Amino acid sequence: MGSSVVVSMGIGLAAAVQAAILGRAASELRTLAVSLGLLLAGLMVAATWATTQRAWGDVAETASQWWWLPLGVMGWLIVGALGFASARIGVAATLGLAVATQLATGLAIDVHRNTISLGVRPLLGLVLLGVGVVMLVGAAR
Repeated sequence: MGSSVVVSMGIGLAAAVQAAILGRAASELRTLAVSLGLLLAGLMVAATWATTQRAWGDVAETASQWWWLPLGVMGWLIVGALGFASARIGVAATLGLAVATQLATGLAIDVHRNTISLGVRPLLGLVLLGVGVVMLVGAAR
């Protein structure tokens, strides 16, 4: 669990830095053009990884499934939306709203999958995060 916590925190750090850079770039360039540029950079890194790890078979197997396409489109749009929103309401408010929505959705999914029981603690955590997000959004420009 320890490494999962560190990885999750790293994702949060990377997302915040990415949103800040995207917000600045989106004020000068088209947001989805910035997102496409990042996608191309990610594609180059991923292709290098797949080549060095000999993982092209896994890539082909994934690409043969239907679900990769809508998830890829959503990923591209998420990056563009981060730039769009953070340029207008700030990084903290953007990520606060996104994380609160992710937490609420994730909690619903986990309850549905019986991964977690819906109780006072998870609901209180969701409420507290929601209060924090309302405070952040209220402080935005």
